[in-house]
Amino acid sequence: MDNDDLADIIVEIFDGFSVLDSSLGPIYIKHFHQLDTRKVLGKRKLYIAQAEERGLLTENSILKMLFKDDMWDDESEKKIQDKKKFIENLKKSLSKIVLPSKRKEHKKLIDLEISKLNTLSFEREKLIGLTAEKYAERKVNKDFFESLLYLDENFEVSPFDDLDYQDIETAKELADLEGQFFNRMSDGNISKAVLSPFFGPYLPYAEDVLNMFGEPLKNLTAFQLKMISYGRSFLNIFKNSQKEVPDHIAKDPDLLIDFYNSQKTENNTKNKGESDATTYFGANKSDIEQLKNEDQDTITLGDEIKKKGGSLNMKDMMDLHGL
Repeated sequence: MDNDDLADIIVEIFDGFSVLDSSLGPIYIKHFHQLDTRKVLGKRKLYIAQAEERGLLTENSILKMLFKDDMWDDESEKKIQDKKKFIENLKKSLSKIVLPSKRKEHKKLIDLEISKLNTLSFEREKLIGLTAEKYAERKVNKDFFESLLYLDENFEVSPFDDLDYQDIETAKELADLEGQFFNRMSDGNISKAVLSPFFGPYLPYAEDVLNMFGEPLKNLTAFQLKMISYGRSFLNIFKNSQKEVPDHIAKDPDLLIDFYNSQKTENNTKNKGESDATTYFGANKSDIEQLKNEDQDTITLGDEIKKKGGSLNMKDMMDLHGL
């Protein structure tokens, strides 16, 4: 997304609605509130009960049948659960990795494991098929999205009111609009928009909800809550960063968070009484430039080994660290 697209996202979040083109004319998508969302999601139990009355089985019931018929087993189920725990632990360990290049490698590993989990889960989902829970989820999603779409800016006329069930093309078009809308208003895009030049004048006021929106917190839309949350987090980083934030990092949410986390890790190391000279094992030049403080001598181990003719003895290592 370019800066114009990011600026449009900010404007829409402030306005509380988005407008998309369709064959029906402009479609107004009202941004939802957290409290309203909870009311819609609260229907899930009711829809599960309705599904069971119509003969659909719950996921647990179907799994028991699959186990009984030897079409699925405990070992396969355990693989999925173990993979989920492994991915969760990988995500937790990411915060402890200092070097940006290693963090990047670690994120690739997480993505790879998620892909493996999806492959394992796909076979399971094929066997399970439509469950009472899935039926309820689809019904809730349908109710939720239909409550957002309108043909007028006053949010009074729904495009679904006169929609004929045989009008498959229009129904598909509206479903596609749903996908476009939520992809566009993703967490990733909102966080980038908060770091965009357009939001720059607003960022210093991210801690003052009333000044920003003129509304108390409980009246904000879900996207406004996300925008203010990202704004506060990034403002805190800019205020408390012990290093000057490079321009390319200041525009990228992931790089900015990594940049700040690396400082906290360095400070923890210093507080343990270690030398101001820090050796980063496996660091590349980009890592060193990002991690070093103005008052800290940063040592690339590979360079020091070359200087010593290809190897370092114990005394050399102690000298490097001022011991």
